[in-house]
Amino acid sequence: MSFVRSIILASIPAVVIIALVSAWMGQPSTAVAADKLDVGSKAPKLDIEHWVQTGGGKLPKTTEFESGKVYVVEFWATWCGPCVQTMPHLAELQTLYGEKGLQIISISSEKLDVVEQFMDNEIADASGKKQKVSEITKAYSLTTDPDGSSEEAYMLAANQDGIPCAFIVGKDAKIEWIGHPGEMDEILASVLDGEWDRDAYIAEKKLIEEIQTTIGGLTRKKKFPEALAALDGFIAKAKDPRIQFGLYKSKIELQLSTSAVESDVIKTFEQLFASCAEEPLFVGDVAWTAYEKFSEKKIRSKQLIQTAIAAIQKVRDRVQGADQANLYDTLAHLQHSIGETKLAIESEIKAVKLSDESTKLEFQAYLDELQAAKGIKK
Repeated sequence: MSFVRSIILASIPAVVIIALVSAWMGQPSTAVAADKLDVGSKAPKLDIEHWVQTGGGKLPKTTEFESGKVYVVEFWATWCGPCVQTMPHLAELQTLYGEKGLQIISISSEKLDVVEQFMDNEIADASGKKQKVSEITKAYSLTTDPDGSSEEAYMLAANQDGIPCAFIVGKDAKIEWIGHPGEMDEILASVLDGEWDRDAYIAEKKLIEEIQTTIGGLTRKKKFPEALAALDGFIAKAKDPRIQFGLYKSKIELQLSTSAVESDVIKTFEQLFASCAEEPLFVGDVAWTAYEKFSEKKIRSKQLIQTAIAAIQKVRDRVQGADQANLYDTLAHLQHSIGETKLAIESEIKAVKLSDESTKLEFQAYLDELQAAKGIKK
C-alpha cells in the first residue's frame, strides 16, 4: 500500500481494529481502569523543577491551571527522535494560538544539564531551515522535572508508556484529550473555540472499550458466530461513521480468519461500501482492501472486484489532485486483477498525470508494468 493510500487510516479510530486483532490473538485488554487519569479527569497540578524556556519570559511558570485558558502538557526526551521532530510544530501552535489563551508546556524527566546541552543541537524548523533547539523552542514552555513527579502524575496515572504524549487541558482544568501531539491539531482548535464535545468523545472511548471487551471475550472462547453477531450490534449502535468503518473492516477480517462463507464476506464488503459512499477516500481504502484480498486469493469471486470498481467510478471525480490520482491507481489495480488490462492502462495514465512527487514514480512503475503486460513499448 502506498504512503498516500495509507493516510486514510489516520482518519479511522485504529484502536477499533487493533483492539480486536489483539483480542483474537489472546492479548489482554489495555483499557484504562476507572480510577486512572483519563479524559474528563481534573488535570493534576504541576510541580516542575526546571523551566528552561518560558516563551521569552512571556509564559508563566504554571503550577495550577487558570480557568478559561487551554494548556497542552506534553512529555518528551532529548533521545526521542519523534519528540524532537514535533518541536517545530509545537512552536507553530503556540505562536498561532497564544493570543487565544494557549500555553504549551513540554516536560522531560532528564537532568537539567542534559537538556541544557541539548539546546545547542540543530534541527530543521517548519520551513526546513536548520536552527538551534533553543531558538525553535523559545516560543513555548520547555521544562525538565528529574524527580519524575510530573511523569507519575500524568503518564503513569493515565497508563501511557510512549512519548511524545500530549494531554490537552481545557478551560475548566479538565483533561480533554490524550494522544500524540502530531494528531491533536483539529481537537486543539476545537477546544480553543469551545466546540469540542468532551462527553461525546468519552462516550466514544467507552464504546470502543466495550467493543474490545465483548468481542475479545467471545473470540478468545472461539465463539465466532456470536462475535460476528455482536459486531453487527455495535455497527448498528455506533453513531460515528469512522467507528462503523473500523467495525466493518474488523468484521471482514474476522470472517476471513474463520473461513466464513465467501458470499457473506462479499455482503459485508457491499455494506461497507454503502456506508462510506459519501467519503471518496474511505471508498478508496475499502476498494484497495478488496483488491488485496482478491490478489491473496482469500476471496475468489470477481463480483467483489466489480463492486469495488463501480464504487470507485462513482466517487473518483469528487476529489482532485493527489487524492484523485490515488483513486485512479486503485482502479487500475482492480481492473488489471480481473484481466481488464487495457482499461487499467487508461486509469493508470490518469493516475500518473494527477500524481504528486510522492507517488509519481510508484504510479509510473506500475504503468510500465501494465504496458509491458500488453506488449506496449515505451
